Amino acid sequence: MKRFSYFLILGIVSTSQVKAQNLMTNDHALVAIGNDVPFTVQGNLSNQGMMLNEGDLRLLGDWTNVGNYSSVSGTFYLLGSDPLFESGSSTYQHLGISTMGNLSLASDLTISGTLELISGVMNFLGDASLTIEEDAVILGGDESSYVNGLLYSAQQGEVHYPIGTDQSYLPVELLNVQSSVPVGIVAMGEELDVTLSQALESISPNRYWQIMKNADFSVDGLVLPVTNEHFISSESEAVIAYTENLGSPLTILGQSEFTGSTTSGSITSNTPILSGYYLLGDKGLALPPVKVINIVTPLQDGKHDFLRIENIEFYEENVVEIFNRQGKMVFSMLGYNNLDRVFRGDANVGNGELLPTGNYFYTVNLDGSKRESGFVYIKN
Repeated sequence: MKRFSYFLILGIVSTSQVKAQNLMTNDHALVAIGNDVPFTVQGNLSNQGMMLNEGDLRLLGDWTNVGNYSSVSGTFYLLGSDPLFESGSSTYQHLGISTMGNLSLASDLTISGTLELISGVMNFLGDASLTIEEDAVILGGDESSYVNGLLYSAQQGEVHYPIGTDQSYLPVELLNVQSSVPVGIVAMGEELDVTLSQALESISPNRYWQIMKNADFSVDGLVLPVTNEHFISSESEAVIAYTENLGSPLTILGQSEFTGSTTSGSITSNTPILSGYYLLGDKGLALPPVKVINIVTPLQDGKHDFLRIENIEFYEENVVEIFNRQGKMVFSMLGYNNLDRVFRGDANVGNGELLPTGNYFYTVNLDGSKRESGFVYIKN
């Protein structure tokens, strides 16, 4: 291990590569890497003093920075196997990720120049996040190297977010961003706990995205990846859905474009984007709504002889129940079909008597999640 303490290392200007097994500086040391100088640390690097990097710093171990790291034109490449990155809340001009495993980051990180994603996933731990400043750029980003965690970007226009989860690369593109503050997005590898709208048959069981902001912003649309989404029945039925808060109903944003396939493709919505939760949905073959003709006059004259429920035949597992004014159930039937399984004004719960004239309350449970209810008038 090499240790630098209480003295300065200034102007390493040799063009030959400098190597160190493990470099540590304490509170009173200064390490300066000169212009274009390759400087490789083959172990862990702990900076407790000041480090000025205008060369090419390459680290094969963990990086701990509790001091001051500064760079204008220098590059810093992390090359180790599953390294740890701890640097407080710090800003880096040029950072490259080329690890032989995943990089764990335990602190916030800001990029002011270039972030180069070559290999290895950037796993942000806890509440740590990555911020890309407005004039910064991200190079690369694919299945082998992306950001797993909350990524803020201050960029404007069409902004690419190379993000994903522990399992998948799930990049997002925002269209025509105009914002005074960075806009954050995080990908989640699980199903969103939300109530389906009647216009949606299903939603992705594997992923969703959360968009965050701290001030007003304008985004004209977004592009989401479609990766092995076997729940989607066809490309034409795929949509983007949104909810502002967990527990609120989903709003369908639809699709303005679909490219590729449900195995490997993307879907675009040109609907203005707000803060909230976004996911992929499938409209499926939308079933028609039911309509209850709420009068029964069982006179066998062909007019309202039974309680007609239009389109009930599309919901084979339906359950129809009728209650009197005291809340007592008087009729219950599974598989109501407007044919031989109907309500003709008599009870089938209890003694099966003909029900007296009056108003009764009905419920129609369609498929376990959709329910219709109201009043029906019986005239006997």
